[in-house]
Amino acid sequence: MKECALKTIRIPECCFNIDITYMLPQKSDIKTLCLARVDKLIVEYEGVITELQKGMFEETKSSAGDKYETSRTQFQREIERLKTQISQVHTTKAILLTLNMGKSISVGEGSLLALSLGNTELTIFISVALGNLKHNNQSIQAISIQSPLGAALKGHKEGDTIAFNQKKYKIVALA
Repeated sequence: MKECALKTIRIPECCFNIDITYMLPQKSDIKTLCLARVDKLIVEYEGVITELQKGMFEETKSSAGDKYETSRTQFQREIERLKTQISQVHTTKAILLTLNMGKSISVGEGSLLALSLGNTELTIFISVALGNLKHNNQSIQAISIQSPLGAALKGHKEGDTIAFNQKKYKIVALA
């Protein structure tokens, strides 16, 4: 098992210190999760296209006239919509493949960071918008730098506090 990036901070509370350790997983592991999700989407979309093509062929055998043309047009539109989505997913995959996986000095594409919001910790991977990922029972949000939160975080460094949606987030770890 690979080592995780650790960041320990001390928080003075009253007359004693509380140690909080933020464990960030390896960025390469999160990138692999993202690529697996993207590949799964491609396979799912291609499967739906195959089923639609079969349905269109079956409709050809059993229909005549205007009903046939209307059904065929509907199938074809749906297939074209799915092909567009597959193209977008391939673009997403290309972005993932070109991410900088080195240590981030400031938040940008390829950054993995832990945010503190009071007693809550959020782990964010700035990459592409794929939503929630699970890694070793840890929830990680994959967001794009163009998202509102991504844009608010862009350029900030570890230790910075940002205001977003009337809440204050502190960047407690950055990899």
